[in-house]
Amino acid sequence: MNTRTRLALLGGSVGMVMLALGHAVAALPAPPAEDRISGPPAGPWRRLFLDAMVVERQEGLSRVFHAAEKHSGNPVLRHDRPWEGAATRGGPYLYGTVMWDQGKLRMWYHCQSGGYANCYAESKDGLSWTKPNLGLIPFRGSTENNLFLTVCQDPKEEPPHRAAGQCHNPSVIKRPWEPDPAKRYALFCYGVDYRHARCAFSPDGLRWTFVPETAKEGLFSSGDVLNFFHDPYRNRYVATWKSGSRRGRAVGVVVSGDGLLWTKPVAGPVFVADDLDPDATQIYGMPVFAYQGMYVGLPWIYNARWFKYGSYTDQRMAQVERDSPCTMDVQLAWSWDLVNWTRPPARAQFIPRGKEGQFDSGMIYAARAPVQVGDRLYFYYGGWVGAHNDPKAHANIGLATLRLDGFASMRAGEKEGWLISRREVFRVPRVAVNARTASDGYVLAEILDRDNHPLPGFTRDDCTPLVGDATDHVLQWKTKEFPKDPLAEDKKIRFFLKNADLYSYLPDQTTGPATVIYDPDANGGLLADDERVPPDQRFRASGDRSGFKICREAGMTYVDLHSDARLKTNACFAKDATWNDDTEWCVEGWYRVVDQGTEPNYGLATFVRPDYGRAAAIYLSDKATGIMSSEPSKHVVLKAVPMDTTDAFHWYRIVHSGGREGTVSLWVDGRKVASMPYQRLSLYRGRGHNISFGPNAGHCEGRMQVARFGYRLGGTEPVLGPVAKGAASTSRGPRGR
Repeated sequence: MNTRTRLALLGGSVGMVMLALGHAVAALPAPPAEDRISGPPAGPWRRLFLDAMVVERQEGLSRVFHAAEKHSGNPVLRHDRPWEGAATRGGPYLYGTVMWDQGKLRMWYHCQSGGYANCYAESKDGLSWTKPNLGLIPFRGSTENNLFLTVCQDPKEEPPHRAAGQCHNPSVIKRPWEPDPAKRYALFCYGVDYRHARCAFSPDGLRWTFVPETAKEGLFSSGDVLNFFHDPYRNRYVATWKSGSRRGRAVGVVVSGDGLLWTKPVAGPVFVADDLDPDATQIYGMPVFAYQGMYVGLPWIYNARWFKYGSYTDQRMAQVERDSPCTMDVQLAWSWDLVNWTRPPARAQFIPRGKEGQFDSGMIYAARAPVQVGDRLYFYYGGWVGAHNDPKAHANIGLATLRLDGFASMRAGEKEGWLISRREVFRVPRVAVNARTASDGYVLAEILDRDNHPLPGFTRDDCTPLVGDATDHVLQWKTKEFPKDPLAEDKKIRFFLKNADLYSYLPDQTTGPATVIYDPDANGGLLADDERVPPDQRFRASGDRSGFKICREAGMTYVDLHSDARLKTNACFAKDATWNDDTEWCVEGWYRVVDQGTEPNYGLATFVRPDYGRAAAIYLSDKATGIMSSEPSKHVVLKAVPMDTTDAFHWYRIVHSGGREGTVSLWVDGRKVASMPYQRLSLYRGRGHNISFGPNAGHCEGRMQVARFGYRLGGTEPVLGPVAKGAASTSRGPRGR
């Protein structure tokens, strides 16, 4: 039972305990040690209950969607500077960005002061904000203000609408992977003075230089409402843009690999008002952020009618909106692919609009993404008094919070309910849960086989229940290890709830050292993708089947892999695996090169690259071996050692030890021939195909032979050992170190 659970059982809180101990001032929140919003780029991700993807069956439970809770001290950032707008119009609001950076929370917010202006604020606790004097932009003869972008300051530049301002709805993205320090931060926005989407770069998030080419031509065609984010799962930039449908304003999506060249997967909108919405409903815009393997959207719901027939004019739009409230709400949506979106059927407000007279009674616009503060999600938003296009509307910035993963829960009342999860592989009997119970409630679980039978030792009677409130409580059973037989089998979890909400769960993902060996001599001459090979040892084949052949020679069985340029095919095996840069590993093979072929660089390589981390490879040509890495657009040989790779089978071994600050080394026939810091390897951001061997020659010529292949994740002990004596000709070995 964790600390938060124990405090809940005692009826106290963290703050009460600190005061009891004589600490009158609570410690300031620290930046999160791990990103619990998007999660690791390759997972594992907590299982949320936003949709039915994780539930196979249920009884006696209801799915409940939760609204964010407004901070009692709202607004947290008030209109108190003359450049933020007139006393009766404008003011600070978010269209904008808030994120942890440099040990504090940083906010890039928006205001209307004639044209659009953009300001900067920062905070240590997320509640008290300062507006530092940046000294960047003059206002009424002084640069003592927190402005960072207003109208174009370059007199040589001639934007067609200079007075409108350079930047509308700024999306700031920090890019720690960017090698150019002058481009560490990227800002994407709708450039109002040019009337299209633009991009700027900065070394510090304050001093911005727009990409000159985006003055003449926008990043893509769109309306004037844009929201951008970086997608860590696909290593790309994503924007939602104001589009249109027969119901009025709608949202489209556009993606980019580098932030400059953009593609629309769908030409029109992907998110529109539908038949569950009232007639006076349009989708004004939608910030989106990555969350635990999916995408969560905060659609801005514009409560206004749209004309049903005829072409658009400002006059027609104003006329049809005349009997509409023209207020703005924030709802909740989610997607797995950014194209197909779901909303709760009740269409409830996620950040409730305020009552008449409150600072956010007219409109609410949410920031680009929430930030994590402790075990809460902080949603900052711009709140307005007054409806859309009200000439006297004015704004301030508020805060609403939600428990981690608190978007939806499975709920049980006085009568116990249960659910069975979809089956998945896990090898350690521990399950982390995010749940809250009443004093007479509980959450407990049992582990099932794929036929829904409880595993002995892992029934509900063997589980220690959770009673209290915890975002990361670990359910455990009296039995600490699974029996040996079902180690590699899928399992299910049956959760039992009474007077409780279950928000998310995650089975323990610990795997221990994972060892995979392909040995055609030992398996009876089967190819690595044969269905008779055990699933955890099986690989996928890539290429024409004519390129895969089992051969026997001098007492050795091996697979001959031939990428045939005439067929424009390759011949390699690959397997998906999960690890990160902290993991120690080794990858080995008994190889003999037959023909380097026509692909001079990576054609005969053995790739070792996680979904998000540093990529390594054993480089092979007919005259050398070495260490290679993968950059976004090319493969680079970092160190090569002369060697005849064609004379015999050799034992090649690449090893990573010492974690992300450690080394990677190459061994041939038991002797180290090359070594370098692990940090010299390039970062790889891809999905799947993590470990592969064979002449993956890009449809060029290449041929090699593999007698054994193996790898170990979580350890560096040798997997294969030296090539068997007498099984191949004498090796001349590598020349040099």
